[in-house]
Amino acid sequence: MREQSAQHQVGILKAIDDFADPHQEWRRLIAEFVGTFFLVLVAAGAPMVGKQYPGTVSLAAAVVAPGLMVMAIIMFMGKVSGAHLNPGVSVAFALRGDFPWRRVPAYIVVQIVAAIVAALTVHWFTGISATVGGSYPGADTAPITAFFVEFVLTFGLVSVIL
Repeated sequence: MREQSAQHQVGILKAIDDFADPHQEWRRLIAEFVGTFFLVLVAAGAPMVGKQYPGTVSLAAAVVAPGLMVMAIIMFMGKVSGAHLNPGVSVAFALRGDFPWRRVPAYIVVQIVAAIVAALTVHWFTGISATVGGSYPGADTAPITAFFVEFVLTFGLVSVIL
């Protein structure tokens, strides 16, 4: 039992060393790209596929799929990049001191590029505008109101993650 515990601790220390190793940055950025790509593909793709092929994507599937995708992403590459998948999360981890500020710009760029590539991919698959998969404020919503709604929702997301 002690030997198994010692091996587990060695594995944890190796993972921490790998996460701190600057030579592994390319792995982290690729993992972050892949994770963000799949999250946006599923989250934005569900309503787009549902519009292109009516009756194929239920509301329950469209709502649950992004959460399941995040869980899968965390499981398959969370140890590599931390599975931030969102610029707000990367900034929050850095503000808390759990993530080096020097990595934040690259993570944000990779997350934005991955989201754009995912939106273009699902548009290519469906022929539907990626705006169908996005969330936008209502026509009567003031920009400042939309900003505060996004701020509160992002604060909630980051609070849960941290």
